[in-house]
Amino acid sequence: MDQTLLDVLVDPVDGSRLTPDGNVLRNGDRTYPVVDGIPRFTGTDDAGQAQTEASFGFKWTKRDSFGSEGMNRELHAWLLDRYGFENGTAMRDHFASKGRVLDAGCGAGVAASAWLDDGWTGEFVGLDISRAVDVARERLGEFPGTHFVQGDVARPPFAPGSFDVVFSEGVLHHTPSTKGSFDALVPLLADGGELMIYVYRRKAPIREFTDDYVRARIADLSPEEAWEALRPLTRLGQALAELEVEVEVPEDVPLLEIPAGRYDVQRLVYWHVAKLFWNEHMSFEENNHLNFDWYAPRYAWRHTEDEVRGWYEEAGLEITRFDVHEAGFTVRGVRR
Repeated sequence: MDQTLLDVLVDPVDGSRLTPDGNVLRNGDRTYPVVDGIPRFTGTDDAGQAQTEASFGFKWTKRDSFGSEGMNRELHAWLLDRYGFENGTAMRDHFASKGRVLDAGCGAGVAASAWLDDGWTGEFVGLDISRAVDVARERLGEFPGTHFVQGDVARPPFAPGSFDVVFSEGVLHHTPSTKGSFDALVPLLADGGELMIYVYRRKAPIREFTDDYVRARIADLSPEEAWEALRPLTRLGQALAELEVEVEVPEDVPLLEIPAGRYDVQRLVYWHVAKLFWNEHMSFEENNHLNFDWYAPRYAWRHTEDEVRGWYEEAGLEITRFDVHEAGFTVRGVRR
């Protein structure tokens, strides 16, 4: 761990500066281990957060379930479009022009790999609550100016004003309070800093019911058991997609919040009945990974556009981009 990272780290309990002491960082009697060069601010007394941490730690260390060329191409294109960048180079250059970037909830670095490469000239800090942070360091640590920390986005171990960009892709809704975690990140922004997030959107009523029902059914399973339990769901998504059949919804169905239009059967079920993800450009394990990503964590809050806009307004951040997708909201806002 170098001085660049140490300069922005604080005790997440009281915000005090930390002193290196062998293989720990110390604040009086309170210490935090540094293992394999990564400071570890671990531990939670929230059972739901602990379950979510275990689910994602399992998912991101299951290396055969993500990272293929096909999966990266699909996910990176979707991410770049939502945030408003023509390509990964444009996103990288935007971040580099800012300076220091925090990836709050970096997982295994899949989102950051859309833009982080040998041309990176800024400072990048990847933060994740789970052991996925070790995978992120393994995958991205070779690039210049990269650092990794294990810790909670709801209690980030960083000094106020430390970052020029805080980027949190699909993470805040997996914490005990999406807004609470959003509010915890805002103080980390320097003047002129940019907060970029993606959070889930509330879905149609049957889909909302099914999401909560399945999540409750598997919440007490081990991650390995939950992964296996979701395989038939993924196979059903595959079977529906391979039908290549469309259906016409002749008029709006307000009671079910289904708009009129022509739908592929798999997508109609996907958006309005149950998330049965399937993408032919990904392997079966990768498709199951994305269904697991949705159903396995106990915390997976969904929100409305008014809610999300309100967070930025209350925080005094000027929204510069607000992308609305059936799946969620992607927002960029700047501290003026």
